Amino acid sequence: MSIFDELADGWGKPFAQARMLPLEAYRSDDLLQSELTELFGNDWLCVGRTADLAEVGDYLTAELPTASGGNRSVIVLRAEDGEVRAFDNACIHRGAQLLVGCGNEARITCPYHAWVYRLDGTLVGGPYMNESVEVDGSPFDPSQHHLVGLPTEVWEGFIFVSQNPNAEPLAPELEGLADVVGRYEMQGYVRVHEQIDVWNTNWKLLVENFMDAYHIFKVHKDSFAADGDNTLDTTMYPGTGSWAHHRVHHDGGPDLAAADNTHLVGDWRKTIVLAAVFPGFVVQLQPDWLWFLRITPLGTGQVRIAWQVAVAPETLAAQSDPTAYTADVLALVNQVNSEDHPVVEGIRAGVHRPQSPGAPLSYLERNVWDFDEYIRTRLTSRS
Repeated sequence: MSIFDELADGWGKPFAQARMLPLEAYRSDDLLQSELTELFGNDWLCVGRTADLAEVGDYLTAELPTASGGNRSVIVLRAEDGEVRAFDNACIHRGAQLLVGCGNEARITCPYHAWVYRLDGTLVGGPYMNESVEVDGSPFDPSQHHLVGLPTEVWEGFIFVSQNPNAEPLAPELEGLADVVGRYEMQGYVRVHEQIDVWNTNWKLLVENFMDAYHIFKVHKDSFAADGDNTLDTTMYPGTGSWAHHRVHHDGGPDLAAADNTHLVGDWRKTIVLAAVFPGFVVQLQPDWLWFLRITPLGTGQVRIAWQVAVAPETLAAQSDPTAYTADVLALVNQVNSEDHPVVEGIRAGVHRPQSPGAPLSYLERNVWDFDEYIRTRLTSRS
């Protein structure tokens, strides 16, 4: 039986009968190829935040996994009309990479032959092209040439792009999630740290781990659970074919929102949301700070993790020592990563054992099942 048959065989069963994905799902090159083509090649992928593109000309670059197994480099920028746009990070003349990292540019100039582009992707022109002609024999005309654009959508301060030129709009798919996270106004959170890591595990294991509320009391007993087992404070919510989430509400816990935060009221001031937008975007959103990860495969046993931490502006303003506060938040996140790292790598190291009958999932793994159902649905032609 192929891995696709195994996935199809487990599709559509009620959560009470849910089991872990087949072990082959975490080691199959054929499945990875399908994931790169069907999921990362068609669905919406987060590339950054609008807060990182505050001014006209601000840009960032991002890597998108492709069906060929390589990465597609893209430029995401704030154009002169204020819109966020994304283009292939390649000159249309000879394919040279145009930009690296992040920064601000009034115009984009190719480092190879000095072709110049406006921020809307249109070509201004190139030197020494006066003797060149178009395909129809007419004189070279810059207005006929444009950087290759990608569908781009902004959702709750996050920028998503799709490699599918006919991608369906993202926002309608995330309406229910927007109702939950929109009240936090996280688009205004201030970035305090970002980095890229590579772990030796399967990308799906990392998404599953982030959405797994079952492991917190054990794996994170010295970080998130340092003040005691708060498992009973976690409420699981059914996911959709596009996203899933759960919430942690410490009824007797501290108010996590700053005194000047007037947009969060009641229980929401003590509520933490953990959410995933499939395939590879996950976020931990709190009244005081957020942590998000962009998860993409580098192979069946390696994953690229681009992550960022940002703090609510009211929380920063309330600190007598903002630097010390952010250092404490980063220390916590780094500790959490250090606790998860060996566990998810250990799971991947063990997937070469023979398949055995799966054990039931805990109710705290409901969002893991939501993600697994997305995988089963999209990769077995059941969408």
